[in-house]
Amino acid sequence: MARYVAIIVALFAALFLPVLAILEWVGWRLGATVPLSAIATEQSQDDKLVWLGAFKDYAPYKLERIKQVQPEVLLVGSSRCGQARAQIFRPYVAYNACLTAWPLIHVVDFVDRATTAAKPRVVIVALDYFLFGDFLAEAWRKERTMDFVQGLDSHRRKLHDVADFAIRTGVDSTAIMSAATTPQVESVDQNRLIGTEAIRGKFGFRNDGSVMVAPPYRASAAETLSRGAQYVTSSFPGAPHLSERQLGEIERLSRLSRERGFSVIAIQYPFLESAAAFLDTDEAYWPYSGLWRELRSKPTAERFSKLGIQFYDMSRTPISQDKQNFFDPAHPSERGMLKTFLALLGRPEFGTLFPRIDRDALASDLDRAKGEQFDLYH
Repeated sequence: MARYVAIIVALFAALFLPVLAILEWVGWRLGATVPLSAIATEQSQDDKLVWLGAFKDYAPYKLERIKQVQPEVLLVGSSRCGQARAQIFRPYVAYNACLTAWPLIHVVDFVDRATTAAKPRVVIVALDYFLFGDFLAEAWRKERTMDFVQGLDSHRRKLHDVADFAIRTGVDSTAIMSAATTPQVESVDQNRLIGTEAIRGKFGFRNDGSVMVAPPYRASAAETLSRGAQYVTSSFPGAPHLSERQLGEIERLSRLSRERGFSVIAIQYPFLESAAAFLDTDEAYWPYSGLWRELRSKPTAERFSKLGIQFYDMSRTPISQDKQNFFDPAHPSERGMLKTFLALLGRPEFGTLFPRIDRDALASDLDRAKGEQFDLYH
């Protein structure tokens, strides 16, 4: 019996180990299994490198970048702030750590980690009305937890991603070898792509942390922008009132800022006008838009102010009226982000935090890129 077991083990090893070795080699070549710290270092040395791996690796990857960049200005939050570029804050060193945290508990946890790894002077948090509903917060807490451990389970997950990459190519050995041996580039700025998702999707995170708009989103932007009200109601469940449980996370953020010595700016970024108008006026949706109304109210602003948090509601401004400022009803494009921060810099309290930013230079950036929806900074 022992002899048969030994034979089976030997056969399994003979079949499995070569496959594992190939997976490991392809995974390394694609950048899937390269340590995130190594990718972060390489991006510091090569500003034409774009990375994208598995969703669970976004936050640990950006934490490694924060260690490298040591930003003075740190942006944190969901995909809503993903298009903000570091150039907007020049001459200050800025890093976009958005797409790392959705529920507020994760936002504060990430800020805690980031302000341990670096010492930013200002942390800008994307603070949206839908973050204050317990139902969505709990769903996102379960679904969108990041993998900060990066241990053996993480490595197995990444090898699975490599196998999935191979399957999606139809197990085409020529295509797989080409991806593994030939530098892959995206078509907008000819950035080199590293990571299975970057290579497959032709986009990813730039070295300033901003994310390129993926080709499918570019192609479908006009159609998606036509569905403003439908987009927000299907994407973000509402509720009658702001949750005290979620407001407790804002209090935790306030305490953290005092302990670590950084200023907190909270921004509700623009929504497309049709989406904002629906939230403002639709009577049938009124019981669900309480979050929207209460976050934008004077009592809430005063509550934040007492916590030492500057809150700016930019959800419905003239920026909302131009579809060029968005790539879908809830996501400002680079153009929309630049316009948002130009408007904020005109407000005394905000502008005081950034006295060295040249607003005229930013306005010139906007003028030079007239008609450009997605990529103002190349």
